[in-house]
Amino acid sequence: MRYVRLKDIAEKTGVSVNTVSRALKGKNDIGKETSRRIRRVAEELGYVPHAAAASLRSKVTKTIGVIVTFLDNPFYARILKGVNDALAEYGYTAMTWENSESIEKEGYILKLLASYRVAGVLILPASNLENDFNYDKLKTHHVTIVRKGTLNTQSYFVLNSLKSGQIVANHFIQTGRKKPAFLGIDFPISCSRDRLLGYKERLEQEGLSLKDRNIRKCFPSLREAYSTMQQWMKDKPDIDSIFVNNDQLAFGVLRAFHDLGVTVPDDIAVVGHDDVEIAQYFTPSLTTIRIPKYTMGFESAECLIKMIQHNDKEVNNQRVYEPELIVRESSR
Repeated sequence: MRYVRLKDIAEKTGVSVNTVSRALKGKNDIGKETSRRIRRVAEELGYVPHAAAASLRSKVTKTIGVIVTFLDNPFYARILKGVNDALAEYGYTAMTWENSESIEKEGYILKLLASYRVAGVLILPASNLENDFNYDKLKTHHVTIVRKGTLNTQSYFVLNSLKSGQIVANHFIQTGRKKPAFLGIDFPISCSRDRLLGYKERLEQEGLSLKDRNIRKCFPSLREAYSTMQQWMKDKPDIDSIFVNNDQLAFGVLRAFHDLGVTVPDDIAVVGHDDVEIAQYFTPSLTTIRIPKYTMGFESAECLIKMIQHNDKEVNNQRVYEPELIVRESSR
């Protein structure tokens, strides 16, 4: 199938390609009747402007690079919905990739995006506790989301993960839980570290100890969480509550408990993080930490576009989103 060209419209209307081009751009040196006829034929033929060619002529691209960690995590789907809605509102398109928490893969993607001369980049930094990449080297506008990048990162839209841990600890304390556990992610990322730190510190303030043997980590997938929990329970851990780093892992934990005959929340209470849509429909429904995923995506993309439009690389656009506990069946 061949796209309709300016040449096709010119042949149909009996004018030059240049006249067609100027008429479709709304230039006032083309007669009104001629312009109307050209536009009518263009509509009949299904003509769509060639965005890539326009970018080459103007040397301005309206494509944004977007990098997240794992595209199959529903948490990122909602963020990307916000990103795409913002880009569409401003006439931009997205080129979306996942870095799989690999610093090396992220570096490759960034070089690829630079080769496409994207107007800007939204980045969820891979393994950010060990990622020392200086994003200023991109020589293009950039904003980090969910986690901050390196120390010199000036524009970021992130979560208050320390407070998330504190909120979950408070919930377990208020519901009388005395034997806490934690399942985190086996990557060097600040979100998991800070959630654990806030959780542990708040418990200790109330005289409760989060023992090292009750802290486990796994690859961030439902399957790995299920397997990890199955193996963990063979050790007969003395726990009555568990904070799981994200909802995707929490679903694996809940399934493992179901298959092992562990009653939730009577035997062990479970709290996740992110409040993805399925959390409220799972059985039992999952208590979790809600964060404004769509808002984060929309606002970070909108910020990046404004930086591009005003050619401002130095502006400090920093937003920290606060968590909210949503109590459901898994921890009542």
